[in-house]
Amino acid sequence: MTTKPFSFMRPACLGLPLLASLALLSACSQEPAADAAGDVTGGPAAANMPSTAATSKPAPRLPNGTVNLGLAPGERGFWGSSGSIYDHGRLSSPTNLLIGDVPFQPWAKALYEFRQANNEKDDPHSRCLPGGPTREIETVNGFEILQMPDLNRVYFVFGGGEHSWRVVYTDGRPLPDVDNPDTIPTYLGYSSARWEGDTLVVESTGFNEKMWFTQGGLPHTRYLHLTERFSRPDYDTLSYEVTVDDPGAYTRPWSGGFQVKWNYTSWDGTEAGEIHEYFCQDNNRDVQHMVGN
Repeated sequence: MTTKPFSFMRPACLGLPLLASLALLSACSQEPAADAAGDVTGGPAAANMPSTAATSKPAPRLPNGTVNLGLAPGERGFWGSSGSIYDHGRLSSPTNLLIGDVPFQPWAKALYEFRQANNEKDDPHSRCLPGGPTREIETVNGFEILQMPDLNRVYFVFGGGEHSWRVVYTDGRPLPDVDNPDTIPTYLGYSSARWEGDTLVVESTGFNEKMWFTQGGLPHTRYLHLTERFSRPDYDTLSYEVTVDDPGAYTRPWSGGFQVKWNYTSWDGTEAGEIHEYFCQDNNRDVQHMVGN
């Protein structure tokens, strides 16, 4: 199998008109409410979730036998409400660290507390800028996973915020060296993945420091390395675990996880079961009114 290195071409920017009022923007920026807990597999932080397998269909599979993390032929729906990688909630792993136990470097803890004291008013998401990989799947409006084994790629298409997409390569290419001056840091980094049984393991690095990689404003540096694990124990459940390794912001690597629930209808209640188009990249004249969550 031929693998290709990551190329460091600067992405083009496309300005699009604002399609929603401030009220809509504020509503769409809120994180989703938690649903009932379900089964989570794929890592130590997710191992103790109760199972919903008895009430859900088995996970679908592609013709090559690989578990399908996305939409099955003839079905409808998308991934929606989720939890958090720290603290405990109905969709979060009960083994998550409490925020007081996250191994912050002193400066990172101070920055996190500053962001909380200011109601996260500096959150780039509220200004239509991309979040990091974890933040994108935590954000309301849902997302889709498109597997393309013939192209050695998996696409994540996000319905909320800046309506972006993420490309994860499965051809074994190495990750870039973040100390190489030719490596251009990006919002979603560079991602290379492999399958471990029915779990997609995604390694990512090369992030910029503009985005918040998860909701709540956890700090990070350019040395951030994420190891994400995606699995689908049953049709209605996506299990997610991430290990955060950033020696610039944390004293040691740490992990957290949550589950994401399958939505059969659109957010407006219609039976289409599709994520809505949502754009807010340009002509935002209400930034001065955004004061936090």
